[in-house]
Amino acid sequence: MEPRDLNRMFNALAPTREQEQAGLDRLLQTERKVKPMKKLKKLTVIGLAAALMVISCAAAVVTGIDQRLLDYFGAGPNQAELLASGAVPVDVTVEDNGAALHVTQVLMDRYTIMLLADFTAPEGTVLDLGREADDIFCDFNGGSLGASVPDLLDQTGEPIPGVGGWGWRIVVLDDEDPLDHHLSLLFRLELEDGIQPDWEIGGISLHNSDLVRYNPEPTVTTIYSGNWSCEVPVTWQDMGQSIQPNQIVGQLDGINITMTELYLSPMTLRIQMESEAPIPQQYGGGIGNRWHQLANSDTMTLTTRKGEIIPLTDLGGSLGDQDQNRGFRLEEITALEGLEGGTLNVSIEGGSVDIPLEGLVSAEP
Repeated sequence: MEPRDLNRMFNALAPTREQEQAGLDRLLQTERKVKPMKKLKKLTVIGLAAALMVISCAAAVVTGIDQRLLDYFGAGPNQAELLASGAVPVDVTVEDNGAALHVTQVLMDRYTIMLLADFTAPEGTVLDLGREADDIFCDFNGGSLGASVPDLLDQTGEPIPGVGGWGWRIVVLDDEDPLDHHLSLLFRLELEDGIQPDWEIGGISLHNSDLVRYNPEPTVTTIYSGNWSCEVPVTWQDMGQSIQPNQIVGQLDGINITMTELYLSPMTLRIQMESEAPIPQQYGGGIGNRWHQLANSDTMTLTTRKGEIIPLTDLGGSLGDQDQNRGFRLEEITALEGLEGGTLNVSIEGGSVDIPLEGLVSAEP
């Protein structure tokens, strides 16, 4: 759209002074329900632009998404609405050795579970996780990654058997002071086979003892000792959709590779591929190494119906001699309606195939 067209559009939509005042009065009336009066006295709104800014800042409250999660995804108010169906507000606090872990939000689709939490130690404590590194890597349980992977619980509080996770980590989110006594943590779990509807999930059990930092050498440093294990109640409704392309996407030494399943939610892409013959699991070269490196963000291009490319971040996956699955995070939260009619391009050893994205949304009645 040309600038002059934008100007005409905004001029046509511009409210009268009476409409601006009426809208501002309604905004302030809503704000009084959630903000202290002393903050309201400092509020100054000039015209429609400032009123829209107030609406944008309040969007996270309206949709129930914590602002830190939106910042993690680089999402705006409109994108926040796309995540709302997968968000569950919670309020679970566990204390030990003077420190508290407070879990406030769960966000999940079929293959990804994220829990937002605050870790707060006593005043004067320095929770130094070596933030000069590009990728902060911390964990609980003194470096025993397997012991710290959470359990999914059924409605009775019992662990659900057979749940496999192939990606588990804790992300330290940016905050105002990286060397104070507080951390904003994002627990992130990727599931190998995804959540099954008949599991009837009732909660997640976190196994958290001893906050540690991983050093460049193969050792860990305990930052704070204690036990903050807890159970977080959740309800789940899948905000994504899977399709079965069953389409050949390339070959490795004459062996056909078929994409059998593709799952998309506003925040996750997960694919499953199969080879028509077993591929030896060898590394350091050969077909096994090429099979291992087949699917990544460099070989996958996700494009919307309008031709916009959505960047992808690798989340890892699992591999067998005849099948593999890979997960990716969408770097831009995207509606399934926008992806419907788009493509996932797969490039394998010089070949390129487009997988049509059809069936992500229900057909119009």
